[in-house]
Amino acid sequence: MDAPSTSSATPSTSGPKPLVVGKKVVMTPEGTLTLTEDVLLEKTASGRLKSFCPETIHVGEGLSLIDEGGSHLRPRNLFPETNAERDEGDIFDEPLAQALAGDSGSEADDGEELTLEELQQILETAEDEDEAEDTSEELQWSEDFSSFRAVQEDFNESVGPKIVGTRPFALFQQIWDQPLMESIATETNRFAWQHIAPHFEVEDELAEKSRLRQWADTSVGELYKLFSVLLLMGMCVRGRLDEYWSTGILGMPGFRKIMQKDRFLLLMRFLHFADNNTIHHGDDKKLAKIRPLLEHLNKKFVDIYSPRREMSIDESLLLWKGRISWMQCIRSKAARFGIKTYKLCEAVSGYVLKVIIYTGKGTLPRASVFGFSSSTAKIVLELFKDCLGRGFTLFMDNFYNSIALTRFLKSIKTDVVGTLNRRRVDCPQDIKAINEKRMERGAVNCKLPTANAFMKDSVPRGAYEEQMADYEGVDISVTTWKDNKMVTLASTYVGAEPAETVQRYDKKEKTTVTIPCPKIIKDYNAHMGGVDLMDSFLGRYRIRIKSRKWYIRIFYHLVDMAVINSWVLYKKSNNTNQTKKMTLGDFRSELAEALCNYKKSVEKRGRPSSSNIERELEAKKPRRKPLNPVPVKDVRTDGVAHNEGRCLKKNRCRLPGCNGFSRTECTKCHVALCHTKDRNCFAAFHS
Repeated sequence: MDAPSTSSATPSTSGPKPLVVGKKVVMTPEGTLTLTEDVLLEKTASGRLKSFCPETIHVGEGLSLIDEGGSHLRPRNLFPETNAERDEGDIFDEPLAQALAGDSGSEADDGEELTLEELQQILETAEDEDEAEDTSEELQWSEDFSSFRAVQEDFNESVGPKIVGTRPFALFQQIWDQPLMESIATETNRFAWQHIAPHFEVEDELAEKSRLRQWADTSVGELYKLFSVLLLMGMCVRGRLDEYWSTGILGMPGFRKIMQKDRFLLLMRFLHFADNNTIHHGDDKKLAKIRPLLEHLNKKFVDIYSPRREMSIDESLLLWKGRISWMQCIRSKAARFGIKTYKLCEAVSGYVLKVIIYTGKGTLPRASVFGFSSSTAKIVLELFKDCLGRGFTLFMDNFYNSIALTRFLKSIKTDVVGTLNRRRVDCPQDIKAINEKRMERGAVNCKLPTANAFMKDSVPRGAYEEQMADYEGVDISVTTWKDNKMVTLASTYVGAEPAETVQRYDKKEKTTVTIPCPKIIKDYNAHMGGVDLMDSFLGRYRIRIKSRKWYIRIFYHLVDMAVINSWVLYKKSNNTNQTKKMTLGDFRSELAEALCNYKKSVEKRGRPSSSNIERELEAKKPRRKPLNPVPVKDVRTDGVAHNEGRCLKKNRCRLPGCNGFSRTECTKCHVALCHTKDRNCFAAFHS
């Protein structure tokens, strides 16, 4: 509104200067946020909003007042301590709210300028507190424990592997299949020539002995050999990379037979999984180099195996000491610093079904998922979206669990068992951990005991208290149990009864004591360790060679995880007691041998007359030579380059059940086999 006026201040000769009437956000001594008096805000040249507080306001040609008098503003206490009646509208009413949506802000008490995004974050925190209060009103607590309908959802899934094959290579190839390996080979060759081609455009750009001059396009078979070398390196750790190709007493001739050192270094230098020309800027760019591989494995893990009812969600930390914007520090983990991942695992076996790599705020879409805007709730729903409505039971800790999420999952036929953090904003007031003085004044009637009261010596160890509530038609049991610390759990199908007993060590008595343990605690401890079990498997044998590229480190982790998943499938497929099951180390060793020899062609070198010189020398030695090891089944039955050769002397036939001697051997397997008109052990051995 423009009106002529006289004042000692000099009128501005510039165009109209827009001012906005806002509310100042003040934090009270109790820690609550309150909207106080009206303030005028102006927009600076940098785009920020700051307080406009002149001694006098000249309303004339230079100023345009959007709202005068502030009659449309109603102050609102966002954290009321009493049941005061609230406004159902927003903080600001129309028409002023439209102007504030794009041109308003606030200023803190210390004079620091706030942007609209910072003010919005403060107000969203207040809205979360309002939602928590609304949740308490919807919870209907019951003192009748018989009213709890502890019925677990029906689970009709067919549990077990969905693939054919019981050998290590056949199981591993179901995950790292031919299309994926061909894609990796294509991207590796493209990335290599993108790097090498510019060097050849300039004369004498590359040194005469540069390793880049030896580059040749790789293939799927060579990549399988590379995987074999990486798996073997995880089983035999050396201080330096070149020690794997060293000679002498500590030498490892097997690595030299599989792949040369220069070729290995070249492949690791140019190993790539995505086309750099298709990578764009933004949040999606962070994982663009590894995203095709991650999406493929997440799909394969779900397609080839149907898990049991019990599932668990937890975070894991991948060791990484390089520079990366989303590196995390979790001091409770063994790695402490690294790349954080969220995993959905089968609770009993540790089989990984889905992995999400944390990359900061852009890890998940900003839009709400099923009405949940919390980051932890969206992580749970994203990991578990393929299992919703199928009768699974999800176990999670207090970082993810909440009463609202528990009710929602139960409403779509998914049971939940998890610990609760009673200090969280979205925790209902009826069970929230609050100050005992407020309880004494009667401000809040908390259904569960506080930590200070429950951890006193007068309360025996093993004591528990259970409360039940109906939340929008869903029965939820909340149990508090005293162990070394107080722990609170929520469940949709199991409660504290029937209670069992557990053994604990008493430091005062210096002996083992038996204390009561609620049923919900037993179920939680039995099924929450799925991700920890996978981490323990990864700690036994993992690829430990270093790399400066973060996506190569994630690639190592995905390879190790795929090997463990293959091993779990192997144990599930061979569930009979007739054959002894391989350990993880044996499985990894046999898989590495099959990868380096699968469909390997044998080339004859040198003159035929001199090809048996070494064998003649060995035959003349008086000592008895040890038998050659029998190759794994995947190599024996691949049908490539298995030809008959002649031995200098007769050897025992290696086919089980045959006691004959033969001068015939397989040129690839190097074992003696009979081939006469009466019997054909050579064909039976390779079938």
